[in-house]
Amino acid sequence: MKESKSILNIVEKYNLLIRIIVFVIAVFFIAVNYNLILAPNNLVIGGLSGLAIVVKQLTGLSTSVFIIISTTVTTIIGFFFLERKMMYKMLIGSVIFNIFVSLTEPLSKYITLEFNSQFIMILFAAVCYGVCYGIVFRTGFIIGGSDTISAIISKYTKLPMGTSAVWTNIFIVLAGFIVFGLTKTVYGVFILLVSNKIVDIIILGVKESKMCYIKSLKSDEILNYLLNNVNIGVTQLVGRGGLFTKTDSVLLVIVPFNQYYGFKHTIKKFDKDAFLVASDCHDVSGGYKKNFLPF
Repeated sequence: MKESKSILNIVEKYNLLIRIIVFVIAVFFIAVNYNLILAPNNLVIGGLSGLAIVVKQLTGLSTSVFIIISTTVTTIIGFFFLERKMMYKMLIGSVIFNIFVSLTEPLSKYITLEFNSQFIMILFAAVCYGVCYGIVFRTGFIIGGSDTISAIISKYTKLPMGTSAVWTNIFIVLAGFIVFGLTKTVYGVFILLVSNKIVDIIILGVKESKMCYIKSLKSDEILNYLLNNVNIGVTQLVGRGGLFTKTDSVLLVIVPFNQYYGFKHTIKKFDKDAFLVASDCHDVSGGYKKNFLPF
């Protein structure tokens, strides 16, 4: 346990100053995107900032004021129910976000972003939101707010953090639907889906390859063909079946993403009953590489 903690400490301290600077810049652009696009157009995409748009419509309360009040309350609650280390990270993120939201809120009175179409506007908002949030997560910090609520729900319901965050945002988006109607809700959901996809790409990378496991009675023939004709690296593993406890050869192959379809049919030509399992592979480095597949 001590060794794992020391490793985590090393990772957290790596390029700390640069990560803090990048985090601050990303949060600034999140606040600008919020005050110049999301809030003026009543686009609710979840979080306390989304709830602030709903509250402003109903009560006239400033979004920045509501965000400050709500994040203060959730942070205090979080210190009673969550780990202090996590809450300190959320506290830092919340304070910086609150400052930037308050500072950039007046910009909407002087700056109006004009787009040729509504679609371009929501697409721009989604890309900006996704890129900035992806960078925030890559730095290892957390903005806080509704994340605190999600973390508490996750801790006491045993739901994954991602699942509890989805449910939290669903209730907020539903509130936006009740207040602003279907069209605005569809726009908000579109921004949320696109931005989440961009966040995944920034955190995990582009899905460049497929990681394939092949189990076949003709594994030796497939192995030789892949090595000699296709010019692709293959790792031969040993697997044991759970039902009959029989030991068989299992081939591990990393296939370029755009050539997986041809690879799959090549395997099926050798053995139509071959057991093939494929999953997305976001990052590949090192190993034995030759030319790409010839199809």
